[in-house]
Amino acid sequence: MKKILFYSVFILGFVFFANCSTPVPSLILNVTEQHVYNSQDGQLTSAKVLKTGRSCSWTFFPIFLFYYGMGGSIEEAKKEGGITKVAVVDRESVNFLGIVVNKECVIVWGE
Repeated sequence: MKKILFYSVFILGFVFFANCSTPVPSLILNVTEQHVYNSQDGQLTSAKVLKTGRSCSWTFFPIFLFYYGMGGSIEEAKKEGGITKVAVVDRESVNFLGIVVNKECVIVWGE
């Protein structure tokens, strides 16, 4: 009985907490954010953070084997947010049920 309980807890822990903080797809849900910044003042350029723009790409299994989808570019995010000077670039990804549903976004901050 103790063996069954131990393995059950181990498997449930693995299912719910596997790859929680990495861009690698997990078994149920994985949401990650990566921030791009320099080490001195936290920004890429001297531009101020006044506006934001987002460009996202969706895909799902088995479509991603042939086509990943539009979006996910810095230029498209700049255009969507009306940004001319980029201050910060962030990346966000959401994976559901491993590789079944995947969303990748690029978020641009600037003026």
